[in-house]
Amino acid sequence: MGFWSSVGSAIGSACSSVCSAVGSVVSSAASLIREVGNMAVEGLRSVANVICNIGKALGFIEQNVEPEELGDQILQAEEMGITLDSCDRDYDIYMEKIKSFKVDPEKSKTFSTDDKLRAASVVVGAKIEDHYGQSIGPLVPLISRLPEFFNGTRLKGLLDAGLLVNKISDYFSSNLRVKEAAPVEADLIKQESKLSLGGDESQLRDMLRSMRE
Repeated sequence: MGFWSSVGSAIGSACSSVCSAVGSVVSSAASLIREVGNMAVEGLRSVANVICNIGKALGFIEQNVEPEELGDQILQAEEMGITLDSCDRDYDIYMEKIKSFKVDPEKSKTFSTDDKLRAASVVVGAKIEDHYGQSIGPLVPLISRLPEFFNGTRLKGLLDAGLLVNKISDYFSSNLRVKEAAPVEADLIKQESKLSLGGDESQLRDMLRSMRE
C-alpha cells in the first residue's frame, strides 16, 4: 500500500496524483499531507522551503538540496521501487538512495512542480514529526500566511524549546481564550527575545499580536 493510500480518506482527491510518491512514510503524517494537498504552488513553495530548511538544520538532508529537486528524485525513485518500505523503513538508508538517484530530465517533465514540492514536504516533514514527536501540519497555514516570520530558524527554535504546535497555531489563529493565550504568548516572547536584536517584551508582544488573525 502506498503512503498516500495508507492514510485513507483523510487525504482526499487532491493528493491522488502523487498517491505513491513517498511509499508509506508514516501514516501519522496525515495532517501534514492534508494541509499541503490543496495548496497553490506559491504557498506550497514557501512551506517546502521552510520544511527542508529545518531538515537541513537537523541533518536529515544535504545543505545544497532544493525542495523541487528533492521531490523530483523522490517521485522518480518511487517509480523504480525505491521507497522507505523498500529500505526496511530506515530513513537514513532511504535518503542516501534518494541522494544518489539520477533523475531522467524527460521524466521530470511529467511531474508538476506542485507534486515535487508536496513529495519533498511530506518526506522531510514526516521525519521532522518523528524527531519532535508531534505533527507539524498545523504550522503549514502559518508558514503560507507569514512566510517571512515563520522561517526555518524560528520554527526549529520553537520546536527545540518544546512548544506545542497546536498551541502555536491556535494562538496565531486567535482560537484561544485570554487565559489560555497568555502562557503561549509568554513562551513565544521568550523564544523571540533570543532571535530579535533589540526590542523589549512589550514590543515583542505587540509584534506577535499584530500577526494574529
